[in-house]
Amino acid sequence: MKSGIPGVQTPTQPWWNRPLLGNQSLLQWLKTVLSFQSKQEIPESTIQLYTNSFGQLKNIAAIARTIDKEKFTSKEFINFLMLNRQFESNAGAYEGLRNSIELLRVALETKESFLKIEATETRYRSFSQQEFYDYVYNLLVKDMEVAQFQEAIQKQLVRVIPKIKSDEGKAAIQSYVNHLETVCKDKLGLKLLYLFKQYDMSNFSLLRTVGEIADSFYDKDLDSLKEFMVVVQVNADIFLKLGQIIQVPQKKNVPETYAITLQYIALRNRHQNSFAQFQQLLGLLRQWENFYNPIIAIAKEYPPSEYKQPDIFKADIPGLEIYNKYQTHL
Repeated sequence: MKSGIPGVQTPTQPWWNRPLLGNQSLLQWLKTVLSFQSKQEIPESTIQLYTNSFGQLKNIAAIARTIDKEKFTSKEFINFLMLNRQFESNAGAYEGLRNSIELLRVALETKESFLKIEATETRYRSFSQQEFYDYVYNLLVKDMEVAQFQEAIQKQLVRVIPKIKSDEGKAAIQSYVNHLETVCKDKLGLKLLYLFKQYDMSNFSLLRTVGEIADSFYDKDLDSLKEFMVVVQVNADIFLKLGQIIQVPQKKNVPETYAITLQYIALRNRHQNSFAQFQQLLGLLRQWENFYNPIIAIAKEYPPSEYKQPDIFKADIPGLEIYNKYQTHL
Protein backbone atom coordinates (compact mmCIF):
# COMPACT_ATOMS: atom_id res chain seq x y z
CA MET A 1 0.00 0.00 0.00
CA LYS A 2 1.27 3.48 -0.81
CA SER A 3 0.67 6.50 1.41
CA GLY A 4 -0.54 9.84 0.22
CA ILE A 5 2.89 11.30 0.78
CA PRO A 6 5.14 10.91 -2.25
CA GLY A 7 8.11 8.52 -1.70
CA VAL A 8 6.79 7.08 1.60
CA GLN A 9 5.65 3.45 1.72
CA THR A 10 2.86 2.45 4.06
CA PRO A 11 3.83 -0.69 6.14
CA THR A 12 2.30 -3.82 4.69
CA GLN A 13 2.17 -5.64 8.12
CA PRO A 14 -0.58 -4.80 10.60
CA TRP A 15 0.60 -2.87 13.69
CA TRP A 16 0.27 -5.86 16.06
CA ASN A 17 2.66 -7.93 13.98
CA ARG A 18 5.36 -5.29 13.58
CA PRO A 19 8.69 -5.49 15.53
CA LEU A 20 8.14 -4.21 19.06
CA LEU A 21 11.04 -5.51 21.20
CA GLY A 22 14.11 -6.00 19.01
CA ASN A 23 13.03 -8.41 16.29
CA GLN A 24 10.13 -9.72 18.37
CA SER A 25 6.67 -8.53 17.41
CA LEU A 26 3.95 -7.77 19.91
CA LEU A 27 2.19 -10.96 18.86
CA GLN A 28 5.30 -13.07 19.44
CA TRP A 29 5.89 -11.39 22.80
CA LEU A 30 2.32 -12.06 23.89
CA LYS A 31 2.65 -15.70 22.85
CA THR A 32 5.83 -16.05 24.93
CA VAL A 33 4.22 -14.47 28.00
CA LEU A 34 1.06 -16.50 27.69
CA SER A 35 3.07 -19.68 27.13
CA PHE A 36 5.12 -19.06 30.28
CA GLN A 37 2.00 -18.24 32.30
CA SER A 38 0.35 -21.41 31.10
CA LYS A 39 3.24 -23.60 32.35
CA GLN A 40 2.90 -25.39 35.66
CA GLU A 41 4.77 -24.45 38.82
CA ILE A 42 7.50 -26.72 40.19
CA PRO A 43 6.89 -27.51 43.88
CA GLU A 44 8.99 -25.31 46.15
CA SER A 45 10.34 -28.35 48.03
CA THR A 46 11.60 -29.77 44.73
CA ILE A 47 13.31 -26.51 43.81
CA GLN A 48 14.93 -26.46 47.25
CA LEU A 49 16.18 -30.04 46.80
CA TYR A 50 17.62 -29.13 43.41
CA THR A 51 19.28 -26.00 44.82
CA ASN A 52 20.79 -27.86 47.78
CA SER A 53 22.07 -30.66 45.55
CA PHE A 54 23.53 -28.11 43.13
CA GLY A 55 25.37 -26.44 46.01
CA GLN A 56 26.82 -29.77 47.13
CA LEU A 57 27.97 -30.49 43.57
CA LYS A 58 29.68 -27.11 43.47
CA ASN A 59 31.56 -27.76 46.74
CA ILE A 60 32.64 -31.28 45.78
CA ALA A 61 33.71 -30.17 42.30
CA ALA A 62 35.95 -27.47 43.78
CA ILE A 63 37.80 -30.07 45.89
CA ALA A 64 37.96 -32.55 43.00
CA ARG A 65 39.65 -29.98 40.77
CA THR A 66 42.46 -29.56 43.31
CA ILE A 67 43.13 -33.33 43.26
CA ASP A 68 42.72 -33.96 39.53
CA LYS A 69 46.04 -34.32 37.73
CA GLU A 70 47.06 -34.65 34.11
CA LYS A 71 49.01 -37.75 35.18
CA PHE A 72 45.74 -39.60 35.80
CA THR A 73 45.15 -39.77 32.04
CA SER A 74 48.71 -40.70 31.06
CA LYS A 75 49.25 -43.93 29.14
CA GLU A 76 51.45 -45.50 31.82
CA PHE A 77 49.06 -44.67 34.68
CA ILE A 78 46.07 -46.01 32.74
CA ASN A 79 48.06 -49.20 32.05
CA PHE A 80 48.79 -49.53 35.77
CA LEU A 81 45.09 -49.11 36.62
CA MET A 82 44.21 -51.90 34.17
CA LEU A 83 46.87 -54.26 35.56
CA ASN A 84 45.94 -53.39 39.13
CA ARG A 85 42.30 -54.30 38.49
CA GLN A 86 43.44 -57.68 37.19
CA PHE A 87 45.71 -58.11 40.20
CA GLU A 88 43.04 -57.14 42.75
CA SER A 89 40.49 -59.47 41.16
CA ASN A 90 43.08 -62.26 40.76
CA ALA A 91 42.16 -62.45 37.08
CA GLY A 92 43.62 -62.09 33.60
CA ALA A 93 47.39 -62.41 33.43
CA TYR A 94 47.53 -62.37 37.25
CA GLU A 95 45.09 -65.21 37.85
CA GLY A 96 46.41 -67.37 40.68
CA LEU A 97 49.37 -65.06 41.33
CA ARG A 98 48.09 -62.52 43.85
CA ASN A 99 49.46 -64.27 46.93
CA SER A 100 52.86 -64.89 45.31
CA ILE A 101 53.19 -61.30 44.10
CA GLU A 102 52.32 -59.96 47.54
CA LEU A 103 54.96 -62.22 49.09
CA LEU A 104 57.57 -61.00 46.61
CA ARG A 105 56.58 -57.37 47.22
CA VAL A 106 57.08 -57.81 50.97
CA ALA A 107 60.37 -59.63 50.34
CA LEU A 108 61.72 -56.78 48.22
CA GLU A 109 60.53 -54.10 50.65
CA THR A 110 62.23 -55.81 53.61
CA LYS A 111 65.13 -57.52 51.83
CA GLU A 112 67.78 -55.73 53.90
CA SER A 113 66.28 -57.14 57.10
CA PHE A 114 66.07 -60.62 55.55
CA LEU A 115 69.76 -60.42 54.63
CA LYS A 116 70.67 -59.23 58.15
CA ILE A 117 68.74 -62.15 59.64
CA GLU A 118 70.64 -64.57 57.42
CA ALA A 119 73.99 -62.94 58.23
CA THR A 120 73.33 -63.08 61.98
CA GLU A 121 72.27 -66.73 61.95
CA THR A 122 75.35 -67.61 59.91
CA ARG A 123 77.89 -65.68 61.99
CA TYR A 124 76.64 -65.96 65.58
CA ARG A 125 76.20 -69.61 66.44
CA SER A 126 76.70 -70.09 70.16
CA PHE A 127 74.47 -72.65 71.87
CA SER A 128 72.15 -69.96 73.29
CA GLN A 129 71.92 -68.12 69.99
CA GLN A 130 71.24 -71.29 68.02
CA GLU A 131 68.58 -72.17 70.57
CA PHE A 132 66.98 -68.78 69.97
CA TYR A 133 66.96 -69.27 66.19
CA ASP A 134 65.28 -72.66 66.63
CA TYR A 135 62.72 -71.07 68.95
CA VAL A 136 61.88 -68.51 66.24
CA TYR A 137 61.39 -71.25 63.65
CA ASN A 138 59.11 -73.24 65.98
CA LEU A 139 56.96 -70.14 66.46
CA LEU A 140 56.73 -69.68 62.70
CA VAL A 141 55.58 -73.28 62.29
CA LYS A 142 52.67 -72.56 64.66
CA ASP A 143 51.32 -69.87 62.28
CA MET A 144 50.67 -67.43 65.13
CA GLU A 145 49.15 -63.97 64.95
CA VAL A 146 51.66 -61.14 64.59
CA ALA A 147 51.09 -59.72 68.08
CA GLN A 148 51.47 -63.17 69.68
CA PHE A 149 54.65 -63.84 67.72
CA GLN A 150 56.24 -60.54 68.68
CA GLU A 151 55.29 -60.93 72.33
CA ALA A 152 56.77 -64.44 72.46
CA ILE A 153 60.00 -63.24 70.81
CA GLN A 154 60.43 -60.42 73.31
CA LYS A 155 59.91 -62.78 76.26
CA GLN A 156 62.44 -65.25 74.86
CA LEU A 157 64.91 -62.41 74.24
CA VAL A 158 64.75 -61.45 77.92
CA ARG A 159 65.54 -65.05 78.84
CA VAL A 160 68.41 -65.54 76.37
CA ILE A 161 70.32 -62.25 76.76
CA PRO A 162 71.84 -63.17 80.18
CA LYS A 163 73.10 -66.46 78.71
CA ILE A 164 75.17 -64.72 76.00
CA LYS A 165 78.63 -63.83 77.29
CA SER A 166 79.95 -61.18 74.89
CA ASP A 167 78.53 -57.68 74.41
CA GLU A 168 78.88 -58.19 70.67
CA GLY A 169 76.76 -61.32 70.84
CA LYS A 170 74.10 -59.55 72.92
CA ALA A 171 74.00 -56.63 70.47
CA ALA A 172 73.75 -59.08 67.56
CA ILE A 173 70.76 -60.92 69.02
CA GLN A 174 69.02 -57.61 69.80
CA SER A 175 69.61 -56.44 66.23
CA TYR A 176 68.32 -59.80 65.01
CA VAL A 177 65.06 -59.28 66.90
CA ASN A 178 64.71 -55.76 65.50
CA HIS A 179 64.98 -57.12 61.97
CA LEU A 180 62.50 -59.88 62.81
CA GLU A 181 60.00 -57.20 63.81
CA THR A 182 60.60 -55.35 60.53
CA VAL A 183 60.00 -58.47 58.47
CA CYS A 184 57.15 -59.84 60.56
CA LYS A 185 55.01 -56.72 60.94
CA ASP A 186 52.12 -58.54 59.24
CA LYS A 187 51.01 -62.08 58.41
CA LEU A 188 52.61 -61.96 54.97
CA GLY A 189 55.99 -61.28 56.55
CA LEU A 190 55.57 -64.15 59.00
CA LYS A 191 54.64 -66.51 56.20
CA LEU A 192 57.52 -65.35 54.02
CA LEU A 193 60.11 -65.83 56.76
CA TYR A 194 58.74 -69.32 57.40
CA LEU A 195 58.94 -70.22 53.70
CA PHE A 196 62.53 -69.03 53.39
CA LYS A 197 63.57 -70.93 56.52
CA GLN A 198 61.70 -74.01 55.38
CA TYR A 199 63.58 -74.17 52.08
CA ASP A 200 67.05 -72.92 52.87
CA MET A 201 68.39 -69.86 54.64
CA SER A 202 70.93 -69.34 51.86
CA ASN A 203 68.03 -68.50 49.55
CA PHE A 204 67.88 -65.09 51.22
CA SER A 205 70.71 -64.10 48.89
CA LEU A 206 68.26 -64.45 46.00
CA LEU A 207 66.56 -61.33 47.29
CA ARG A 208 69.67 -59.26 46.75
CA THR A 209 69.81 -60.20 43.07
CA VAL A 210 66.08 -59.84 42.47
CA GLY A 211 66.09 -56.55 44.38
CA GLU A 212 68.87 -55.17 42.18
CA ILE A 213 66.95 -56.24 39.08
CA ALA A 214 63.76 -54.56 40.34
CA ASP A 215 65.67 -51.37 41.22
CA SER A 216 67.17 -51.23 37.72
CA PHE A 217 63.74 -50.29 36.33
CA TYR A 218 63.41 -47.27 38.62
CA ASP A 219 63.67 -44.64 35.86
CA LYS A 220 62.79 -46.73 32.79
CA ASP A 221 59.73 -46.96 30.57
CA LEU A 222 57.47 -49.50 32.25
CA ASP A 223 54.85 -49.89 29.53
CA SER A 224 56.74 -52.46 27.48
CA LEU A 225 56.97 -56.01 28.81
CA LYS A 226 59.88 -56.85 26.50
CA GLU A 227 62.57 -55.31 28.72
CA PHE A 228 61.31 -57.26 31.71
CA MET A 229 61.29 -60.48 29.69
CA VAL A 230 64.91 -60.03 28.62
CA VAL A 231 66.12 -59.54 32.19
CA VAL A 232 64.07 -62.45 33.54
CA GLN A 233 65.28 -64.84 30.85
CA VAL A 234 68.91 -63.97 31.61
CA ASN A 235 68.24 -64.75 35.31
CA ALA A 236 65.69 -67.52 34.78
CA ASP A 237 67.28 -69.95 37.26
CA ILE A 238 67.10 -67.41 40.08
CA PHE A 239 63.45 -66.55 39.44
CA LEU A 240 62.34 -70.16 39.06
CA LYS A 241 64.02 -71.01 42.36
CA LEU A 242 62.42 -67.99 44.03
CA GLY A 243 59.06 -69.05 42.60
CA GLN A 244 59.15 -72.25 44.66
CA ILE A 245 59.61 -70.20 47.83
CA ILE A 246 56.88 -67.63 47.15
CA GLN A 247 54.49 -70.41 46.13
CA VAL A 248 54.02 -69.62 42.45
CA PRO A 249 51.67 -72.30 41.02
CA GLN A 250 53.58 -74.98 39.14
CA LYS A 251 52.01 -74.21 35.76
CA LYS A 252 52.77 -70.51 36.26
CA ASN A 253 56.41 -70.98 37.23
CA VAL A 254 57.71 -69.68 33.90
CA PRO A 255 59.70 -66.56 32.89
CA GLU A 256 56.59 -64.74 31.63
CA THR A 257 55.14 -64.83 35.14
CA TYR A 258 58.15 -63.05 36.63
CA ALA A 259 58.19 -60.48 33.82
CA ILE A 260 54.59 -59.39 34.52
CA THR A 261 55.26 -59.59 38.26
CA LEU A 262 58.27 -57.26 38.05
CA GLN A 263 56.33 -54.92 35.78
CA TYR A 264 53.42 -54.74 38.21
CA ILE A 265 55.65 -54.15 41.24
CA ALA A 266 57.63 -51.46 39.37
CA LEU A 267 54.43 -49.70 38.28
CA ARG A 268 52.99 -49.95 41.77
CA ASN A 269 56.10 -48.46 43.35
CA ARG A 270 56.17 -45.61 40.83
CA HIS A 271 52.49 -44.74 41.04
CA GLN A 272 51.52 -45.64 44.60
CA ASN A 273 51.22 -41.99 45.73
CA SER A 274 49.31 -40.97 42.61
CA PHE A 275 47.11 -44.05 42.96
CA ALA A 276 46.15 -43.02 46.51
CA GLN A 277 45.23 -39.54 45.23
CA PHE A 278 43.28 -41.06 42.35
CA GLN A 279 41.31 -43.23 44.77
CA GLN A 280 40.55 -40.11 46.80
CA LEU A 281 39.29 -38.41 43.62
CA LEU A 282 37.08 -41.38 42.76
CA GLY A 283 35.67 -41.28 46.29
CA LEU A 284 34.72 -37.63 45.79
CA LEU A 285 33.14 -38.40 42.43
CA ARG A 286 31.03 -41.13 44.01
CA GLN A 287 29.81 -38.55 46.54
CA TRP A 288 29.23 -36.13 43.65
CA GLU A 289 27.16 -38.79 41.88
CA ASN A 290 24.83 -39.03 44.89
CA PHE A 291 23.83 -35.38 44.40
CA TYR A 292 23.93 -35.49 40.60
CA ASN A 293 21.32 -38.24 40.31
CA PRO A 294 18.52 -36.25 42.06
CA ILE A 295 19.24 -33.24 39.84
CA ILE A 296 18.93 -35.32 36.68
CA ALA A 297 15.74 -36.96 37.97
CA ILE A 298 14.18 -33.57 38.78
CA ALA A 299 15.14 -32.08 35.41
CA LYS A 300 13.56 -35.07 33.67
CA GLU A 301 10.42 -34.91 35.80
CA TYR A 302 9.94 -31.16 35.24
CA PRO A 303 10.92 -30.35 31.62
CA PRO A 304 11.08 -26.68 30.53
CA SER A 305 8.40 -27.29 27.91
CA GLU A 306 5.83 -27.91 30.65
CA TYR A 307 7.16 -26.22 33.81
CA LYS A 308 8.45 -22.84 34.87
CA GLN A 309 12.09 -23.56 35.61
CA PRO A 310 14.13 -21.16 37.77
CA ASP A 311 17.49 -19.95 36.43
CA ILE A 312 19.48 -22.48 38.47
CA PHE A 313 17.91 -25.27 36.38
CA LYS A 314 19.58 -23.78 33.30
CA ALA A 315 23.04 -23.40 34.87
CA ASP A 316 25.90 -25.72 33.90
CA ILE A 317 26.30 -28.56 36.39
CA PRO A 318 29.56 -28.04 38.32
CA GLY A 319 32.04 -30.91 38.11
CA LEU A 320 30.33 -32.66 35.20
CA GLU A 321 33.46 -32.45 33.03
CA ILE A 322 35.58 -34.25 35.67
CA TYR A 323 32.87 -36.83 36.26
CA ASN A 324 32.63 -37.60 32.54
CA LYS A 325 36.42 -37.93 32.35
CA TYR A 326 36.61 -40.65 35.02
CA GLN A 327 33.13 -42.20 34.91
CA THR A 328 34.44 -45.49 33.52
CA HIS A 329 36.60 -45.94 36.64
CA LEU A 330 33.70 -45.63 39.08
